[in-house]
Amino acid sequence: MLQYQASPSWVRGIRSLQERGTRVVFEIDDYARSVRKKSDHAAAKHFGQEFLRHFELTMRVCDGVICSTEWLAKRYRGINPNTWVCQNAIDLPRYDLHREPTDHVTIGWAGGTGHQRAFESWLTAIKAVMDRHPQTRFVSVGEAFAGRLASRFGQERCLAVPPSALETYPAAMSMFDIALAPSGRETFYLGKSDLRWLESSALRIPLVADGTVYPEIRDGETGMVAQTAAEAEAAVERLVVDEELRRGIGQAAYEDVAARRSLEVAGDRWAEVLRAVAAMDPLEAKAA
Repeated sequence: MLQYQASPSWVRGIRSLQERGTRVVFEIDDYARSVRKKSDHAAAKHFGQEFLRHFELTMRVCDGVICSTEWLAKRYRGINPNTWVCQNAIDLPRYDLHREPTDHVTIGWAGGTGHQRAFESWLTAIKAVMDRHPQTRFVSVGEAFAGRLASRFGQERCLAVPPSALETYPAAMSMFDIALAPSGRETFYLGKSDLRWLESSALRIPLVADGTVYPEIRDGETGMVAQTAAEAEAAVERLVVDEELRRGIGQAAYEDVAARRSLEVAGDRWAEVLRAVAAMDPLEAKAA
């Protein structure tokens, strides 16, 4: 299984493995062509035309490609017709963390690079809610978005947790009472999976999210859907003032994810796809 490998040596290595009878599958959870267009992405300069050429050649010579969404699969099938969808899943026990009750409500964002513009689209909504509700706090994990609010609300209400190993994210996110997932209409966002919903749901935290990227959320039941800053402001405020609503949505989201998107459940689909790859005729695999 390969992720984001792109070089002539990898192509040679893949072919060598295949000649010895080993099937090679490429797994991807992003739309690679969109990264170089993102000025707020830390790795944008590394995703030039030469990198993408090797990247897509690596995908082409593999026996198959596994994508996290159908949106991605539609685009990568043009490179390798042996392309399947296996949705992301979540390791629930890793998120089984004790969360201490507090006298404040923490709004949070967690993620990687490339989300600055999406966050800024909801910034006025966050400020408006925090202005009206002094018991609110804001925590960002992975990006220093909280620093954008500290001059207005003070350090005691804003905390930026720097990037770190992914294994530490559940503990950092356990500070949240409400999680945010703003997105955009660029291909960078359209190529994303609903991982933020899985993570927040595993912690029983309600997520306010853009419904384009998070279509499995049932609005008002397993999350809150917001397409605009005004809708985000209204959704966040409802959750801030209603603890029972926060608890209810968080628990319903947890139960939904546990039933459909846990590793134990989603693993069946992965097993099905890998068996299909293993059973492919050598000529069929080579044709890909």
